[in-house]
Amino acid sequence: MKTLTLRPAMPEDAASISALITDLMPYMTLDADGAGAEKFMDSMAEPAIAAYLSQPRYQYLLGFIGSALAGAVAVRDGAHLFHLFVAREFHGCGLGRQLWLAARNAALAAGNTAGFTVNASDYAFPMYQRWGFMPTGPRVEEGGIAWVPMRLPACA
Repeated sequence: MKTLTLRPAMPEDAASISALITDLMPYMTLDADGAGAEKFMDSMAEPAIAAYLSQPRYQYLLGFIGSALAGAVAVRDGAHLFHLFVAREFHGCGLGRQLWLAARNAALAAGNTAGFTVNASDYAFPMYQRWGFMPTGPRVEEGGIAWVPMRLPACA
């Protein structure tokens, strides 16, 4: 397992975070070219990421391998896993788990006692299941993307 150097994201990281996410769009959109998912893609563009970074309700951590941005994680309102992205070249190396644990531990230290939720893409669904998240509803297809709402109880 590769080890990440973690640090909080800053407003000037918005472009890098957006570029990381944009490269991963084919894993999230129903159509490989993103057709129909324009609103979702706009929510991952640099201006949107900069807006999230400016709000205290979003806590972002970035993970680096050397000087390369390897991943990003964000928790919204201390309880919703809002973003978790790992650069393609690091898929399967355990970096997503490292990012998740760091974000989870920070949310718990800040007072989360209610557990966590996530909207899992088809690609990420098995990973979240391995981490103990359970589906709370059926798979949803809307706006060119699909997800399964999931929850991790507080005791997990």
